[in-house]
Amino acid sequence: MLVIKGGHVVGVGVADVLISDGAIAGVGSFSGDSVIDASGLVVLPGFVDTHRHLVQAPMRGTGADLTLGAFLADVLPRMASLSPDDVRAAVLLGAVEALNAGVTTVVDWGHFGAASVEVEALVESGIRAVLGVGVDEAGGFSPAGLVTGAVASFGPSLPLEDNARDIEVARGLGLPTTMHVTSAGPVARLYDAGLLGPDLHFVHGNVCADDELKMLADAGCGLTVTPAVESMMGHGPAVYGRFLAAGGAPALGVDVVINSSADMFEQMRAALWLERLRGAELEAGSLLRAASADGARAIGLGAVTGSLEVGRRADVVLLSGFGHLSSEMVAGGIVATGGVGDVHTVLVDGRVVKRGGELVDHDLAGLRAAVAGVARQVLG
Repeated sequence: MLVIKGGHVVGVGVADVLISDGAIAGVGSFSGDSVIDASGLVVLPGFVDTHRHLVQAPMRGTGADLTLGAFLADVLPRMASLSPDDVRAAVLLGAVEALNAGVTTVVDWGHFGAASVEVEALVESGIRAVLGVGVDEAGGFSPAGLVTGAVASFGPSLPLEDNARDIEVARGLGLPTTMHVTSAGPVARLYDAGLLGPDLHFVHGNVCADDELKMLADAGCGLTVTPAVESMMGHGPAVYGRFLAAGGAPALGVDVVINSSADMFEQMRAALWLERLRGAELEAGSLLRAASADGARAIGLGAVTGSLEVGRRADVVLLSGFGHLSSEMVAGGIVATGGVGDVHTVLVDGRVVKRGGELVDHDLAGLRAAVAGVARQVLG
């Protein structure tokens, strides 16, 4: 038994968290064989990043002024030339950056044709992951460690018959489908065809009409907003508040680090800022739920992670720097002012992967150095 002792558990107050066999066994007052002293720290579920292209981790900061069109036309095609070793090293870097920031679960929209090396990297990192693979790879995908699969479909940008094929293949294999949606109209066509369902996960949706968002919400589909990247690359106004109004529970994702940081603090704040700018009354603390429990539900892992409920896997983050806040202030304070430097301790499936502000298994600076040439190779 492992006890996280005396921390401020978000939504509860000062309490202990009991962990047994990698799962949450209770929140209250406990003793155990092993103790993590959480005095003065805030305890919350690990962040769930529901959309990231981990292979682009070496490209960090290269797209500050890059539009979406230029990226898709000029940069993305060059990444097809990456070797399997490059892909493996890049994905490992991206996953470890996520863990360092308190992200314990990530949906990785994979580098098609490289599923086996991506799985190796994800398992080595220690993160919980859903790897999106191409429909042609899906039949041969095997879960490993904490890595499960999804069909990464090019989604509503495809002709309806191709989109339907991808969804059918995924459902036949018992996998979710994850897809970008960057135009209005296709969601309605999927609805008319009877294809929407809770196993479908959409990303962006900035230009979706309100009735399309209602279709997604009513069908139980997941929808991920990546507010920082969407703002930087011209996707259009973030759909976060509109999806809430439609009855949905939006999730949050980093997307790409070419022009966004590799943490969920920025995504929570970006979503909050954008909603406040348009005059919406949105409580800051509610964004924690979007970055944890709602994210887990959006990708079909709501019964696995995203909360500190008994029976959930023990994916837990301890934050420093907020011990002075009252219970009423702490969630909002984290969203408004938190950062990677506040991530003190991280557990995934009950195993400590970051302790006292230091990664346990990985050298982040070394991983970055190992892929330093990838960005230069891609950018020419």
